[in-house]
Amino acid sequence: YKNDLLYLFYGRPAYKPAESFPASRLLELMPICLVIDPEIVERAARILPFDSGGFPRYAELIGPQLELAHFELGLDRVMPSRLIAAFYESARNYYEQRPTLGEESIGISKLAARAYARLIADAAIREVDDRCGTIEVQLKRSVSLQKHLRAIVAPAQLFDDPDMLDALKRCPKAVPMPYKTYGRSTPAGFSGTIYEKVETLFESMGVFA
Repeated sequence: YKNDLLYLFYGRPAYKPAESFPASRLLELMPICLVIDPEIVERAARILPFDSGGFPRYAELIGPQLELAHFELGLDRVMPSRLIAAFYESARNYYEQRPTLGEESIGISKLAARAYARLIADAAIREVDDRCGTIEVQLKRSVSLQKHLRAIVAPAQLFDDPDMLDALKRCPKAVPMPYKTYGRSTPAGFSGTIYEKVETLFESMGVFA
């Protein structure tokens, strides 16, 4: 988009850091997930139903008639929840990526909606992961972690670090959620662990009620 933006995923820890890194014992490479208060959606500069950076990979399913701009959802703060209700019916289904609305149920003239339904239902082996079905929120402004951080998922050793503990004291609403590491590991190998940790948090918060 040719300007400085903060990219966040809505309701799912879908980002895959250091995907190409091989295994190591470097804890600083292990993934961290920051859970931010959803009220920051009010500040969105742009909302899309998927990872905008992956758009070129979606071409086979989206087709030649649609461009990235056709998928912008507008800036109303309810747009993420409306999309989830339409294509997944519930927050639980969205989190687990189990779409409930098929392409055949959408009018032929609704090209973007039909393309999105195809994309999130595709089961083929491709260079496309669950970011294709995770809502992206773009911000032009910074976010105060002191005000808006609700949880941090990170390697357990990080929560023994004095600087980290001092920083967390300044984020009173942030819940520390440590996970264990087991020697040489790839950063991407902890994606499932982070999903499970965030799922536990969301269940305690009533997100899936």
